[in-house]
Parts: sequence; structure tokens; C-alpha cells
Amino acid sequence: MAHPDFARAAAHIAPENVRDLLIDLVNIPSPTGSESNVAQYLVERMGRSGLVTDLPLVDAGRPNAVGHLRGSGDGLNLLFTGHMDTSYSGEEEHLAGEGFRPKAIFRDGWVWGLGANNMKSGLASALIAIEAIVKAGVRLDGDITFGAVVGEIEKTAIEEFQGVEYSGYGIGTRHLVTHGVTADFALLAEPTGMRIAVANMGCIWLRITVGGTIAHSALANKPNVINAIAVMHDLQNDIAKWAQDYEAAHLYMGERPNVTIAAIRGGVPWRLSRNPYSCSLYLDIRTVPGQTVDAVKRDLRWVLRAFAQRTGGPEPPLHVYVSDPPTVLDEKLPIIQALRAAQKDITGQSPPAILRRPGADSVHLTAYGVPCVAFGPGGRMHPDARGASMHAFGEHVLVDDCVAAARIYLATALDLCSRKAP
Repeated sequence: MAHPDFARAAAHIAPENVRDLLIDLVNIPSPTGSESNVAQYLVERMGRSGLVTDLPLVDAGRPNAVGHLRGSGDGLNLLFTGHMDTSYSGEEEHLAGEGFRPKAIFRDGWVWGLGANNMKSGLASALIAIEAIVKAGVRLDGDITFGAVVGEIEKTAIEEFQGVEYSGYGIGTRHLVTHGVTADFALLAEPTGMRIAVANMGCIWLRITVGGTIAHSALANKPNVINAIAVMHDLQNDIAKWAQDYEAAHLYMGERPNVTIAAIRGGVPWRLSRNPYSCSLYLDIRTVPGQTVDAVKRDLRWVLRAFAQRTGGPEPPLHVYVSDPPTVLDEKLPIIQALRAAQKDITGQSPPAILRRPGADSVHLTAYGVPCVAFGPGGRMHPDARGASMHAFGEHVLVDDCVAAARIYLATALDLCSRKAP
């Protein structure tokens, strides 16, 4: 049953307002490391709505944007959250089209532009829902917090790739939750295609390195010269076999994890007259609930030791530099019950829960004791995409989905924050 104040508050969720806020957000470029202008915009808007705001610095020039709508203090508290940084900078030469530029275009009910899908659509929907509560004058028992964070995009500094533009993978959310912005439950407005994600895959990034001989290329035909790229080619076959077995061995909620050979570096392009003396392979390994980083490391160490025994060389060193754990929530949690009931009331549907594959800040909030479910309006593909992914076709979102999400967020907040805390 809908909250008695739902209709009055929902009257303030106008499609044009959702659309205009989304367009404003898309039009503010915010690649990783340069999120401050979006943060300032959000804080100023929340301040005008009467929220108590803050701009806590995560790194130099990189603040999170936080707003609090205080309740009476007796109810369950809810955090709406999402990231401000975009998947790309908008300047990549290999990405062409409207969906890869920080310039919003509204056409036939869709908004195109960098960040429209991931995840300014979710941020806009959540903030509009909170503003509707304020405009309707509804006073709840619990607090509602809006936390827009920096540094979520899956990237991290390694080797010569240093600086704020490589500082992601949840740094903003970890700062948020360790610096006083907590709640009983959190709702992450990531693009899920309007499906409730009660679980999220984890991720491991690692580097495996093999060595070769320092030699002139003109002498590389000598029997004692080892080409590191050739060694890695041999090892890569063993890793590919392991990856196939790994993927077949794990299944959760109908999804299998996967292993991606994501990068390889070897040799010196500007001096091909030198034999490759080092070669590194970089793997992205997705994990499902029940798996651990160290179990995966042990599996790979077995492969590397077996390779060393077979070839007579040393065991190739393995270096892990991202370890993001998988998470799963109990579907009986109040946040999931409230969200599912809200979706059923608003849309007439309650699709089965899903396991989300890409990295998400829900992992970090849940790990710090704030159970976080992901649910957002992005993810629906335009019919012209014809099976292409969002990362290939360009970002876009249907405004009607954003409006529906805002109404679902509103109903969820009214329900959850009207419940007395234990």
C-alpha cells in the first residue's frame, strides 16, 4: 500500500524537471579527477531545496557532494548515492557519436550524452525524488541523505599511469562511509535496467610478468637468447585453459564470472633493435559471491608453478593491484522489501532480482556495514543499437525510465524512512 503522502509528493515529479536536471548534469564534464563542477552544482541545488549540505574533500579539488534531509530522528535512515565521474573523458579519438560527448541532446524521449547512462540519470532521479519530499512538506521519522561521489569508475594507478585521472575504483564512496556519511541502508542508483541488483560481482586486477634476455635483435637467433614475448605467448595458452575451467566452475544467480586478458606490454617500440627482456600480461578476473581473492591467487600460482616446471624457468611473479570483493544481500532486508513493493506499485511489475556484473560502489558500502542495493533507470538500449553495448554505441537513457525511477525512489524513501528504527 502506498504511503499516505505519496500522491502529494509525486505530484512534484514532472518529466520535464527530471529531463532538465539530467541535461544540466550531462552538460557539466566530469571525467575521473575533475568532478568538482558537478559537485558544486549539486550542493548549490540541494542548498536551495533546504538540505543541509557539505563538500568533503576526497583529494585535492575532488569533493563529494552531500546533502541531508533530517527526519525526526526515530526512523530508519536511507542514503541515495551514485558517482559523478564518467566512463570516459569525452576527448577519446576512438569513440565517436553523441553518446560519448559531455553535451546533452534530447530527442524522441531520449537523452544522449556522456554520463547520461552511467550514471547521471540515476543521480537526477534520486535528487528529484528527495526534492519532491521537500516540496510536499513531508516530515519523516528517518533521515534521507544524498551522496554523490568522486572516483567510482573502474580504474587505478599503476606503473607510469599516475595522478588523479587514474584514481577510481571506489575512493569516493570509501571516503564517504568512513567520514560520517552513513545510513541504515543505501540505494545506489547505478544503471540496472530497472531491475533490483541484490548481488554484485567482485573484481581482481593482476599482472603476471615473464623475463627474457637482454640482447641485440641481430643476435636474437642465438640459442641462449630468450624472447620474453615468446615466453608470454606460451604462458598465455596455459592461462587461457585455466580461464576456461575457472568460468565453468563458478555459477551464481545464473551468471558465470569471466576472465579478460585486458592488456599486454612487452618490448620497446622505439628500439626494436633490442630483444624483449620483459613482458607483462594483465588480467581482469570477475568473481561471484563465495569466492575470495586468495583462492583465485592460489589457483593461478598453481598454473604459474606448473609452467615454470614445464619450461625450466622461474615461476613468473604475480602482482594483484585491485581486489574488489563480491557481495550479496539478504532479500528480506527492509530496503529490498520497500524497493520491491515500490516498483510493483509504480510499474505493476516486480522482475526477478539480478547479480550485477560491472564494479559498483554498493560493494564498499556493504563492506562497511551499510547494506546497499543497486537499482537505476539506465541500461535500456535504444532500438537502433541492434545488440551493441552501451560502451560501443554511446550513452543514452529514456527519460520515462528516469521519471519512473524517481517515483520508485520516492515511494521507497517514504516507506523505509517512516519505519521506526529498532
